[in-house]
Amino acid sequence: MRNKSLRSHFLMLYMILAVVSGIVVPLLSVKLSAEAFKNYQIQRRQADIENLGESLAALYAEEGGTWKRRRVMDILRPAPQWGGMIISLIDAKGHEIYTLRPITLRRTRTNEQLPFDGETEHITVKLDRDIGRIEIERMIPSGRYESSYLSYLTRYTLAGALVMIFAACGVGYAVAGRLSRPVIHAIERTKNIARGKYDADEESSPVGIRELDALTRGVEDLGRSLASQEKLRRRLMVDVAHELRTPLTVTRTQIEAIADGILEPTPERLSLCVDGLKRLGDLIGNVESLSRLEGEASEIHTEPEDIKEFLAPIVESFKPVFAKSGITLMAELESVICEIDPDSFRHVIDNLLSNALRYTDSGGRVSVRLYARGNEAVIEVADTGIGIAPEDLPNIFERFWRADESRARVTGGSGVGLAIVKASVEAHGGKITAKSAKGEGTCFTVTLPIA
Repeated sequence: MRNKSLRSHFLMLYMILAVVSGIVVPLLSVKLSAEAFKNYQIQRRQADIENLGESLAALYAEEGGTWKRRRVMDILRPAPQWGGMIISLIDAKGHEIYTLRPITLRRTRTNEQLPFDGETEHITVKLDRDIGRIEIERMIPSGRYESSYLSYLTRYTLAGALVMIFAACGVGYAVAGRLSRPVIHAIERTKNIARGKYDADEESSPVGIRELDALTRGVEDLGRSLASQEKLRRRLMVDVAHELRTPLTVTRTQIEAIADGILEPTPERLSLCVDGLKRLGDLIGNVESLSRLEGEASEIHTEPEDIKEFLAPIVESFKPVFAKSGITLMAELESVICEIDPDSFRHVIDNLLSNALRYTDSGGRVSVRLYARGNEAVIEVADTGIGIAPEDLPNIFERFWRADESRARVTGGSGVGLAIVKASVEAHGGKITAKSAKGEGTCFTVTLPIA
């Protein structure tokens, strides 16, 4: 069976509902209307018969206990509602006083009764005080008025049903198109994304339906996210290749020169080779750490820790290094309990302090603050160093990014330190931000949920 489009399914559903509601409901309506009309006729005739009996009883009393044929005729003949009935007045002794017949049932000159096609019902109504009775042969014909009424009702009901069906089909076609359009757009976008075309040719306008608009936005966000990830992947490959090439080239040149006898294998040259290999090892280790922290397999083993007791020895271990560089290191710590992985979070603090040391000139100052704010523990590492330009600030947590366009290593570093810091903080359920002004210093703020 060939698969049908969503639009076809919606249109078919609307047509089925329209046909069912346009046929079943009108037919049921006609049936109920006919039954109601029939009941109305029966009730009306019953009331008329009761009124007729009261009128004849009053006439009998008025005439002094006798039936006057002419007076009876005067009561029966003017009543047009007796069409379709044979009404006979019988006195108490069983003698017929008068019989009223419909025109269509009166005998012709040849004494032949006109044909009548229909059922009959015999009704006997006794008059008060046993003065007589009324014998009624009630005709149940397919009368022209009744038939005309039912035909009129059926005809216009079916006409209305047809109009409703066509209107429902038109509305269904429009609604089906509106519902299927964003789905078709999402399908095309996912196909383009699968082919590597992440950017949309044109934005899809919202249709005003929350779920479909959410679907469209989700696909567009997916495309943008994959485009960003693809750019990062390509950039990572280029950056890793670049970062590996420089120390690898230097080290290989030194070793080849020594192997060819061009250079003597002095301790200084061998030490340079060892430093190059160490830099390669450190870079590979940093990339592995970043991949592990950002990957799905990232696992940290946290335990309750007083952050003050955790930070104090780290700060103390850095003070001699800062003092040697002529930089003042201060700490203002409060006692706050958080769930942390000591090894992973130690790397965060080491990296922030190392960056502060690297980018702060002699005579500067670095401060570490720890305090509670609501349900968060806040760690601030602020320096009075060279600062970061406003246009560079949004990029500092990207892997292999450095502000110097020439990628010179005047200040050292592989360019993945802050990326690792960010990944580690987020793995702890926290967040890291930075504020800086060029020439005035930088402040890194780490927030962690309090245990």
